[in-house]
Amino acid sequence: MLRRLAAVAAVASLMGLAACATPSNPAAMTLPATAGLTASAGDVGYKSVTTVNVSGGNETNPLWTAQVSNADFKTALENSLNAAGYMGSEGRPLVVTASLVNLKQPMAGLDMSVTSEVRYSVTRDGTVIFNDTVSATGVGTMGEAFVGTERLRIANEKSIQENIKEFLKRFRAQAR
Repeated sequence: MLRRLAAVAAVASLMGLAACATPSNPAAMTLPATAGLTASAGDVGYKSVTTVNVSGGNETNPLWTAQVSNADFKTALENSLNAAGYMGSEGRPLVVTASLVNLKQPMAGLDMSVTSEVRYSVTRDGTVIFNDTVSATGVGTMGEAFVGTERLRIANEKSIQENIKEFLKRFRAQAR
């Protein structure tokens, strides 16, 4: 009887650990070089983003839900801008500011859908050359992760990656 009780306690402890929320992974939020979204010489912003500012994120509380921190979002945005040919100091310096306005998350579900809303601003010499709010959705499925907290983290990461992708599309279209 004591062995069974110990086994049940061990399994319950492991299940509790498995349910802990983990922070977002910047690499999973980073948009790789994507055809049609990469800058080349002569494009506005080509290798001229020198500063990236991010606000509005939240640290993940392991006992609650996965979130997107400012540091992780900033790393993902910088890496995405670098992959797209925007980071550098070759042109007139650009400052990209991203404010995570909302991260709409479900409380539970089999496939979890997260919508991120980010306000992006791009300035050059103090003049705003781009200012828009972007919304994008990402989904974490049961096939990707059995544990709900992991599906939520995956959905967060996909949502931010899609948000960055949409930002680059809009910036390229407007900055031509």
